[in-house]
Amino acid sequence: MHNPKVLIVDDDRASLLEMQTVLETAPDSATFEIVIATSGEEALRLVLLHEFAVILLDVNMQAMDGFETLELMRTSQRGADIPIIFIAAHSLDDTSRLLKGYELGAVDFIFTPIVPQILQTKVSLFVQLVQKNTELQDKTQELAELNQDLRVQRLEDLKERNMALQLEVIERRQA
Repeated sequence: MHNPKVLIVDDDRASLLEMQTVLETAPDSATFEIVIATSGEEALRLVLLHEFAVILLDVNMQAMDGFETLELMRTSQRGADIPIIFIAAHSLDDTSRLLKGYELGAVDFIFTPIVPQILQTKVSLFVQLVQKNTELQDKTQELAELNQDLRVQRLEDLKERNMALQLEVIERRQA
C-alpha cells in the first residue's frame, strides 16, 4: 500500500517551507508523502496527476487565489472530493470570506501563525481517513473474491452430487 499524499499550495516560499517542516516533524510523518506547489496553476496540474488525502491551500496567492483555485479544482472529477483546508491570515475574520470558502467546498480553515500541533493533527485525521478507506476497499475486494470462490466451490459440489445421483439412477435401472 502506498502512502497517502498531502499537497501544500502556497506562493510564499517561507510559508511553504514552514508547513512542510511542521508536517515532516509530525509523529506520523512516515505515513504520508508531502507534495508542494507554488501556485494555483501548479496545484491544478498536480491534482490531475495524483490522488491527495488533503490539500492545504493558501487563500492569498498572487496569480490565482485560493478561492479561484478551489473553484477550478472542483470542476474536475479528480479534484471534486479532495478535502481542502484553507490557510489564511488571522485577519480573515470577514465572515463573508469564510462563508465563501465553505460554500466552495473547503472543509476547514487554519489561521496563521500556524500552531504546529493543530496542522499536524488535522492532516493526520485526513491521512487516517484515506488509509481506513483503502483498508475497507481491500477488505471488500477480498470478500468479493471469497464469495466468488465459494460460488465456484458450491457449483462443483452440486455437479459432483448430481453426477453421483445420475450414477445411482443408472445402477438402479440396471438392477
